[in-house]
Amino acid sequence: MEIEKIESCLDAGQFARALAGIKKTSAGDGRGRLLFMKGEAFRGLGLFAKALEEYSRAKRAAHGDMEFELEALIGEARCARALGRESLALASAKKALALSGMSGVCEKEAGLEWALALRLSGRLAEASGLLVKLLKEYRGEGDHGGAAFTLWALGGLYRLQGRYKEGIRAFESALAEAKKDGDESAAGYALFGLGGILRVAGFMGRALNCYVRARKIFAGTDDAFARAYAECGTANVLRQLGRLEEAWAGYVRAHKLYSGLSDQADLGFVEWGLGEIRKKNGDFRGAREHYRKAAALFKGRSEPRGEALTMLSLSALYYLTGDVPKAERQHALAMKFIRRHGLHTHLEVFT
Repeated sequence: MEIEKIESCLDAGQFARALAGIKKTSAGDGRGRLLFMKGEAFRGLGLFAKALEEYSRAKRAAHGDMEFELEALIGEARCARALGRESLALASAKKALALSGMSGVCEKEAGLEWALALRLSGRLAEASGLLVKLLKEYRGEGDHGGAAFTLWALGGLYRLQGRYKEGIRAFESALAEAKKDGDESAAGYALFGLGGILRVAGFMGRALNCYVRARKIFAGTDDAFARAYAECGTANVLRQLGRLEEAWAGYVRAHKLYSGLSDQADLGFVEWGLGEIRKKNGDFRGAREHYRKAAALFKGRSEPRGEALTMLSLSALYYLTGDVPKAERQHALAMKFIRRHGLHTHLEVFT
């Protein structure tokens, strides 16, 4: 398959077809470009660890081509962020930012990744300032796609800060911008963000509607990560609504999808959700096993909220089983962890 056709497949979200084309294409002088496109295809399929390997190879094949190395670094930062690899996300994004400044290429894309890497590392105030600045630039240029992504990033940041009204507005605006851009995938991710923040804000019917709509968008696509996210998000809403059997089935589907990817942090949220259902059903031993698996999956993957939720759930479980001293110690550890990370997770007793 010609490189131009492979690029067209990537643009159209046909990642499996693009990957098949890459495998059949002779590299020649375009080896670096093929490696980069292979990384893009793996990323689109949700195989972030495999994508990272290809971006790393693409960087080595750049041979001083600053613009090409920059593209590979941005891809690397995106995947590192998705995997919760904070140090790599920061390092790749920082280098991309420096190269973009030197070359005058992909400056806003590099700026976005740097802001998102800062958000991942908990430097929310810095990230917020950069994202607001970038949003003004995108809107000034009439770039609906760039505005949609930036608003999505801001919505997630506001959720972490407990600023639900602002977060809801940001995700609603991201959805509107994505529709103007004609980008179904961006619209789907905006719906994910909106559904998530509506759920924790208590608007359960609207939240479920968002996930149902997003699920339809990604149902026939190659984006396995999005399909898994849809299952987990829908299960979260159903669990909060008390529809536990339906929620359990959704978590099981999400578990199967995430297990085929390299996204351990999101798999952690599935394990935590399964634990919550077992706890509600009185299966305390089974719940504890899920929480322990969740804790191991969150550890070292820049998911402090997931770690905090799991610690709090364990403290409640110890209390339910009559071990009050252990419950108090666990709760104290959770509060210390939460305050150290500047979170509000201890207030999310409704989630």
